Amino acid sequence: MSENQSYIDHCKALIEEKLEWGNSAEWQSQDYDNLSEQILIETRTLISASTLKRIWGKVKYQSKPNITTLDTLSRFIGYQNWRDFVKSCREIAEPKDVVSSSIPVVKKSLFKILAVTLVLVSLFFLVGFLLQKKNASKLQIDNVKFNSKTVSVGVPNTVIFEYDAVQSNADSVFIQQNWDEKRRVKVNKFHHQHASVYYLPGYYRAKLVLNDSIVREHDIFIETEDWIGVLYKDSIPFYLPKDRYRHNSWYGISPQEIDRYLPANGALPSFILTHVNRGLTVDSRFFLLSVNIQNTFAHPAAPCRYTDLTILGTEGAIIIPLSKAGCVGENKLRIGDQLINGKFHDLSAFGIDYATPVNVECDARSGKIKIKLNGKLAYEGKAYKGIGDIVGIRAKFQGAGRLDSFQLRKAQ
Repeated sequence: MSENQSYIDHCKALIEEKLEWGNSAEWQSQDYDNLSEQILIETRTLISASTLKRIWGKVKYQSKPNITTLDTLSRFIGYQNWRDFVKSCREIAEPKDVVSSSIPVVKKSLFKILAVTLVLVSLFFLVGFLLQKKNASKLQIDNVKFNSKTVSVGVPNTVIFEYDAVQSNADSVFIQQNWDEKRRVKVNKFHHQHASVYYLPGYYRAKLVLNDSIVREHDIFIETEDWIGVLYKDSIPFYLPKDRYRHNSWYGISPQEIDRYLPANGALPSFILTHVNRGLTVDSRFFLLSVNIQNTFAHPAAPCRYTDLTILGTEGAIIIPLSKAGCVGENKLRIGDQLINGKFHDLSAFGIDYATPVNVECDARSGKIKIKLNGKLAYEGKAYKGIGDIVGIRAKFQGAGRLDSFQLRKAQ
């Protein structure tokens, strides 16, 4: 086993310890989807479920994870980046010197005095050297600039980043778009523009990285005028024509529509409806959301019919999980930073028969949040702090689904 692989295995073990989802050998496909979503929420960087499956050995793949993926996994467990994580591992594993006890007592005492003197002198020169080096290599960021602009509305959308790091003493300059593990790119320090294409709507925080330090960051909105429908398979989005998912009084697709665009024996896709727009902006501490939602994919390959309704905020997300009643043990409810795992908490209220659409209502006010399904209380939190401003809604269906009667407004 290579040294790097041993660090990767240790990183995986720490992630499993944090999640408390049990032995990863027993994880199902939905667990990797949930882990991908949780990493995105906590680090604002997307690692696809397929990439996570490769890292955990669920899918055979010869290549090793790239450095951006390793950086993201390290930040997920509290480290600054992969280098910081590896450094901490080496410091823990470093053996301590032991003085042999075979030296005679008198000589040992003299040896100790000389050794201590030598150590003190060495430390004096070492501290002086490090202070001099630190002052000489201190990252200069006072005159660094970083901003961006989108060129259109909707997706796909090109974002043009404008940056100025010429006066910095940094050796390397990167732009981190924060939603795709492959989208951290090194740019020319002496240039001032870099363009990237965003394929999914959302709220993102872009970062300018000098060497290994994040020195500037700002928000990016990839907005949509209305709901858009996407079939998502193997991390590749397929944009559906508007007339396929926009109907008179509802949004969605039927199982037959999936067969229309994908081979019958192809991998099971997710259907995603997303609406991200500044016009939606509502304070997440005082809001009322109501929507009817239904997973219509009654297919042997999707017995649980997992469905997530996500409320996107500028400082986090609320993820309301729905499934068939027998599968609630795999559901994970997220309220901002709080994750409520169905393996350790009773989420049976989120079990749905899907025979008809279910009305989902989320009501937050006065430090409390309630989630009701068809008028029945499914969850109540009494220490709710909010997720910033609500800027978008996303419904993710395993297979196919629909929603209607969407309302989002400020709570009175």
